[in-house]
Amino acid sequence: MRVKATIKVIIKAILSQWKQVLLMFAILPLIISVIMSNFQKDTFKPEVTIDKINISIIDEDNSKTSNNFKDLFNRKELREIFNITNNSQYEIIIPKGYENNLINKKESTIKVNEKKRVSRNNELIIKSVIEQYGKSLTETMVISNKIQTMDIQHKDKLFNEVISNINKVSSSPSIKENIIKGERVLKAIENQAATMMTFMVFSIIMSCIAGYDMDKKNGSNKRLISTPITKCNFFNLDVLVFFIASLIYSSVYILAFRITGLAFKGVSVLNIISILICQSLLIGSTAGIIIAFFGKKTANTIVVILMYAHIIFGGGFIPLKEINNNIFLTISRFSPGNVISETYRNCILFNSFNTISKYLIIMIGISLILYSLSILKVKIRWED
Repeated sequence: MRVKATIKVIIKAILSQWKQVLLMFAILPLIISVIMSNFQKDTFKPEVTIDKINISIIDEDNSKTSNNFKDLFNRKELREIFNITNNSQYEIIIPKGYENNLINKKESTIKVNEKKRVSRNNELIIKSVIEQYGKSLTETMVISNKIQTMDIQHKDKLFNEVISNINKVSSSPSIKENIIKGERVLKAIENQAATMMTFMVFSIIMSCIAGYDMDKKNGSNKRLISTPITKCNFFNLDVLVFFIASLIYSSVYILAFRITGLAFKGVSVLNIISILICQSLLIGSTAGIIIAFFGKKTANTIVVILMYAHIIFGGGFIPLKEINNNIFLTISRFSPGNVISETYRNCILFNSFNTISKYLIIMIGISLILYSLSILKVKIRWED
């Protein structure tokens, strides 16, 4: 009953302040994100030109099919992307028996060995060429086999279909364009939406601490503790309040960007809900451990320090794409709130649960650790 009553009270309290909630978690973030992204839009433009990728091709098969594959990289459009050299960053290995395996419909894979880590995108581009070549080769062999088993009438019909398909392919973008358009790139406003969420998280934590302190000052906490309720249950109710408040505030933030079409458009609702739940668990447990161990002044100081650390190293005001300092980039990985902003970035980029699952596990893991420490402290001494 207490849980149900607590949920009703917190929802009513938030609804009674809906104007302030919209201003804080919808209007202001949108305005700030639009302004900041306008200054950073050139940083997040997709590259029109790319540096050549140095490759070497090792042909262990030395067949007509493997030679055709090597000739592919001598085409003008691919010479603008790849540079064949012995001093390469990537080795493309055509295995022995490649042609025979294809003819006999057996699995055969062209391998890509990365000699030196340069860019994940480079490897994806190389694999894209191999994939497109393999697909075209397979389709050609299938058509060839069909033609050999057909009578003259059906051969003519299939020949016309093939000619029609060739014309369609000829009118489609070139292989170079298909490769370069490749990977989804974050827009400046999308990056700001992901980064700004971290500041909202800090704001929610401070709001939770302030609300708890207000109840403490007006005597609500003492009155509740004096009732037949254990301190652990009382603490759990506070954490539940923090969780619900975080879930509502964060949802308002996401909806503001989604409705305006600035960010999170087309992103799976289930993925967003999963992030919001795990994020709210993290906020609830963080606010919980703060009220368990510290007073309001110390708590606010800690949150402000964490917020400034994220401002410097989190990539919101200083895009990490513009920084080459390895020490700075290493520190940025451990920036407070980095796990949250990275989760949203991956969610927007890939729209796949697999790409965000590890971040969700990290959030849940941290939440459990913080909550366990808080409960231990509450059991020892709290609100005496």
